[in-house]
Parts: sequence; C-alpha cells; structure tokens
Amino acid sequence: MWVIKLGGSVTHYDSLMQWLKLVVRWGDGKVIIVPGGGVYADAVREFQRLRATMPEGHIDDSQAHALAIYAMDQMARSLVAMMPALTLVRNPFEIAERGWQHRGLVWLPSEMALNQAFATEYPLPHSWDVTSDSLAAWLALQLDACQLLLVKSDERLLSLDQALTLPQLQEMGMIDTGVTALLRLARFKTRVVHQSQYTLCEHGFDASHFDRCGVTSISTA
Repeated sequence: MWVIKLGGSVTHYDSLMQWLKLVVRWGDGKVIIVPGGGVYADAVREFQRLRATMPEGHIDDSQAHALAIYAMDQMARSLVAMMPALTLVRNPFEIAERGWQHRGLVWLPSEMALNQAFATEYPLPHSWDVTSDSLAAWLALQLDACQLLLVKSDERLLSLDQALTLPQLQEMGMIDTGVTALLRLARFKTRVVHQSQYTLCEHGFDASHFDRCGVTSISTA
C-alpha cells in the first residue's frame, strides 16, 4: 500500500489534477490519498485567531485539531468532486473493500483520527504540531504501508543538491514536527517530492523508479 499526502498548497496548482489522474489510473486499490486541509484548515486557523482576540469563546488547540481534521474531510470530498473516479474511504474495512474493487482511494480522516480506539498503539497529539504530514504517517502505520509519499509545493525541493534528514526538513518548515515519533516506528519508506514531479509516477507507483531518479527516503537521524 502507498500512502500519498497531497499538501493543501498543491490544490493551487494544475498538477493536482495530474496526481489525481495517476491515482485513478494506477491506484488499483493499493494507493490512498491523504489530503491536506488547504483553504479549509486555513479557515480554522483564522477563526481560532479571531476568537482569541475576544474576551470569551476561545477555541483551544485540541478543539482546533479536531476542526482541522474535519477540514481534511472537506478537502477529501472536494478531490472526489473534481475526480469522481476516485472513491472515499473512512476506515480499514472500507479501505480493504474498495481495494478489492481496484479503486483509487481518498481518505476521510475524521472517523479514525478522532476515535480513541484507533489511537491506542499510535497516539496523536491534539495540537497544530500534527498536520496532514503526521496524519499520513499515522495512517501508513495503521495500514502497514510500504511507501509514504509527501507531495509539497515548496520550491526549495527543486534546488536541493543533497538528501536532507528529517530534522533539516523540519527546520526548513517543510514537514511538521509531530511526524518525528511516528516515522521512528515506521517500516515504510518516506519520500518528499515537489508537486511538479508527478511524471515520476506516469508509469505507475514503483519505488525503484523513485530510487533511480534520485528521490531518496528521509532519514530520521
């Protein structure tokens, strides 16, 4: 199973549709998209900031965390609205069922991420340190995935001349800090690619192709 996190900023680019088309074409029930919250999560942040200026009615980070996960739900539904050949999934049962149907999958995270029954082995902090990066890694752990691909729009990814460690990427603000503990438990490989690099998957989701093209896995060192 491949877990592909499409960052919320990717929704501002034409490449978004190319990524969705590739998952429809090659997903075969073995690729699941984790959407960033994008403009919906931005609205949560702005509303939390707005309420913080008021004498009462504040929204704490735990509540904002839940609202941001619902924002990811909204983005998931938006992606499927744009590409109806994809299908929404909520939990491991639906992921397996739609997988048998050889569909391209898009995850609605709220049912699992806000359910304590799923957080027993891999707990998630309820703060802004946990973004869709962490949610994608968390889902990859839950599904015993083999690959985690983080698709981002940060232009600095195109100019890197060496593989960076996770702390270096976090210091640059490319990846959230909440993902560290999750990746230390990972048996899957994690890679970060620029949104324009969708051609890496034009012939399917093949880890060896990423290696040949110099996209290396992230080290947590």
